[in-house]
Amino acid sequence: MTNKVYLIAILILFVAQQGMAQEWIVPDGEGNLENPLPFNLTNVEKGKELYMKNCKSCHGDPGKHNGLPLVPPPPDLTSDLMQTNNEGELFYKITHGRGGMPRFETTISEDDRWRLVNYIRNYNPNVEPVLVEVPPRKAKLLASVNETDKTVEIFAEVENKEGKYVKLAEAPVSISAKKAFGNLPIGEVRTNDEGRAVYSVPESLIGDENGLVNIVVELDENFITDQVVLDAAKVGQPKPLPKLIKKEILWSTNDNIQTWLLLSYLGAVGAAWLAIGYVVFQIFKIWRIGRE
Repeated sequence: MTNKVYLIAILILFVAQQGMAQEWIVPDGEGNLENPLPFNLTNVEKGKELYMKNCKSCHGDPGKHNGLPLVPPPPDLTSDLMQTNNEGELFYKITHGRGGMPRFETTISEDDRWRLVNYIRNYNPNVEPVLVEVPPRKAKLLASVNETDKTVEIFAEVENKEGKYVKLAEAPVSISAKKAFGNLPIGEVRTNDEGRAVYSVPESLIGDENGLVNIVVELDENFITDQVVLDAAKVGQPKPLPKLIKKEILWSTNDNIQTWLLLSYLGAVGAAWLAIGYVVFQIFKIWRIGRE
């Protein structure tokens, strides 16, 4: 009997898998939609950002076929199964989802879904790509803090084809403040033709009680380099600390004290004095009895 139950369960699972693996048919009219957003670098880069955030965990890295082993398996962006879809069909499937594929209609805006389509089309063999993926390049990053002007001065170099380091121009550099829970992004700046950049720290940045901030400077994922950490830079506003006790006064000076805590304290002190008084009274009674 148990074996029959196992066989039936396996059969049901197999039928369900086969049903999910069937061709995904897009309703008539939906697949004829045209992308209203131009196929340009800006939209494709935004589409890549959306893909990395919402899709990569299942579909994997484009061209590496390292998606999750689901049923049916999420197709790689460069695969025929993905690229045989036209723009309207891709948009429909991203919008409505199916099975393990989420329904992104409620979480990603319509324009951003079309940007995802643009990013997928960037890998179509019949389309001239506007975003060419290149391996990360080795780079060097130097940074220092000018506490007087509250600025971060940056210099970056990149390794060229000859293995020599040259000035890294027009590269984005992110600036963060190192916190206990991680790095808090505070801004970004681009290097000039000389590979240099100057970032002005916001006046609103809060440091520790002395205004000290640990500044983190780093390049994006297109470069292989260590981040620069500038420890204890005095460029932030002092962290405000509440004054719990006023000088030269011991008790009842905290404006934020809870009523129950004050009453508890007074009650405990009162009870202690009553106990002391009772003991003294009993000693006095014993002394009187002893004299009689």
